[in-house]
Amino acid sequence: MEPGQDPSIEELARLFREHPAWQRAAKHLGAAAMSTVYFSHRPGEAWRLARSEAGSELMPGAPPDPDFIFRFTPGSIQRLAAVGGSLGEFAVELFTRMTDEDPRTRIDIRIAASFPRLLQRGYVKLLVAGGPGVVAFGARHGILSLGALRRFVAQLREREPADWEV
Repeated sequence: MEPGQDPSIEELARLFREHPAWQRAAKHLGAAAMSTVYFSHRPGEAWRLARSEAGSELMPGAPPDPDFIFRFTPGSIQRLAAVGGSLGEFAVELFTRMTDEDPRTRIDIRIAASFPRLLQRGYVKLLVAGGPGVVAFGARHGILSLGALRRFVAQLREREPADWEV
């Protein structure tokens, strides 16, 4: 299936390609950065989010060795689409959806990559680029230092694959 055949998938693909915050975010990531993306309303279909010349592209099929595994709901995509152009605002909304109790607007995540690999591929630099809003969000959730971030990543890496992961 191509993104254009599903409105939610098309919207997320458009955001990755065109949203100013997402374009700025992509510039902080290394060429090897990639994630697996699932959609709650399309169980069993894996997509890959990978860097490209244009920024980030969402394409059918899982990547061989993802850094993150996400599952988006149509409601979470709508929430992300409503965010303005700031990298920090977008990051805080993404993190808010990851901690959301409402299954209609939640984004599920599992971290697959080690902290050193995340550091090497630019994800930590990306967090810093998010600015004070991202730092404040982290502080509200007990992440006050690089060591705390490393422990948080290790904790999320220990999770078993979810039942929605193929």
